[in-house]
Amino acid sequence: MKNTLFVFALLILTCYSQRTLAELSLGDLSFNPDQVKVDPKITEMMEVRQHKLQIHQKLGLATMAAMTATVLLADNAKKNDVHKIAGITSGLLYWTTAYFSLSAPKPEGIKDSGSSQIHRALAWVHAPLMAIVPVLGYLHKENDLKGKKSTGIVNAHGALASAAYISFMSAGLVMYFDF
Repeated sequence: MKNTLFVFALLILTCYSQRTLAELSLGDLSFNPDQVKVDPKITEMMEVRQHKLQIHQKLGLATMAAMTATVLLADNAKKNDVHKIAGITSGLLYWTTAYFSLSAPKPEGIKDSGSSQIHRALAWVHAPLMAIVPVLGYLHKENDLKGKKSTGIVNAHGALASAAYISFMSAGLVMYFDF
């Protein structure tokens, strides 16, 4: 009889607690509805940000592939235009990727930290290089077509392209390993 009474009491407590939890409101937890209200503008901004940064990631991977192909084809630059086409493709992908990162709305007060901070810092290295390397490549190719030897900064096209490639790949790896 004692065990039956205990089971009955446990059953009543279980039913009561489930009923109570089902009816629990934010007010019961001492939250004011204004405290937990979600601003639809912030929600929309974060959805846009997430969408643009996902595209940025996917295009970043495509850019890595195109840049790798461009670097691997560098030895054939004098023989045909495949290196040039790969370079143009890399540039277009690169700047499209950058657009999606730069146009993603960022909430006020949010500061980059960890991998994101390093990723953004590396952009300050590869972005200017990605602006100048194609120009130097064009000038280098023009000199080759004219039979002239490239000198000065034009001659540094390969070294600067390598620096752009290394800094861009490093930016991707930093995000992949996320530390």
